[in-house]
Amino acid sequence: MSQPGPIGQKLIKNLRAFKGRKVVDFKQLDAGRKMAEELQKTVASKETLAKLHPAHALYAYAQNQVAVLSEQVTQLPAMSPFVDLVGKAEDEYLPSGPPMSPLTTSYFTCWALFDACIGENRETIGTCTIAVTSEIGLPPDLLRLIKTMQESRMGFYLLQGFEEDCAILREMVTGIECRAIVPAGHRGEKGELWLVRVLPPPMPGVLPHVAFTTPYVILQPGPEEWLAYFARTLPKIDPANTRRAYEILMKYGLERNYWNEYIFEAYVNHRTELIFLAGLPDVEESRPHSRVNS
Repeated sequence: MSQPGPIGQKLIKNLRAFKGRKVVDFKQLDAGRKMAEELQKTVASKETLAKLHPAHALYAYAQNQVAVLSEQVTQLPAMSPFVDLVGKAEDEYLPSGPPMSPLTTSYFTCWALFDACIGENRETIGTCTIAVTSEIGLPPDLLRLIKTMQESRMGFYLLQGFEEDCAILREMVTGIECRAIVPAGHRGEKGELWLVRVLPPPMPGVLPHVAFTTPYVILQPGPEEWLAYFARTLPKIDPANTRRAYEILMKYGLERNYWNEYIFEAYVNHRTELIFLAGLPDVEESRPHSRVNS
């Protein structure tokens, strides 16, 4: 991961200044400790994690911890741009999963922590949290998992079928194929097109990939129309490097709420284990709940 951006550097500077104080405000220190203790109560219990597949459990624990850490970090004045950005998105999209909103908690939490960016350096709550925790110290394996989640993104995958409990997923633009568990429980039919955040094995070479978010299954259009969409969209980002352009598009969109807006307007129906979408991001009339169709 690259060096911290301006906000991360400011947080590190402030942290070092606090650590260098000769006089410590014990009331402030005690308040911070009590807040941390309260936040830790929201972390999934060992009993809950034990019920999950080991690969999913590791990432679930890491996400819980980064959520706790970020709650503390976002109390700092330097983080106010993120509080404003995420707060506005929460008000706009009411993320909670259907029927209230097609933006699931698993999807929106990842977007808010790892994708919602500020500035030319594309800093996120995740990168700032990593900058701070790298300074104060964190178990190396936990820090590695948080960095992996920060580097992750959504992607469009064609379902090739299932092998035992793992979906065989091939990403449309990169062509990369992986075996992933699907904690949401959707098995699906060969040929389905999924929009989902797939995380690599938390322990390289040992465990499968993890489809970390509830799959969004695209009812229409089909793969050919989506490839045409990428062909006309990716050159706007980087005409010389298709793969890099795709990765940027899937993580950050063409604007901050690009994928939030797409999911919100493309919603068709849902089941507990999946959500159905229809339409293309750049064809307004193709999305059921676009302004054109409202």
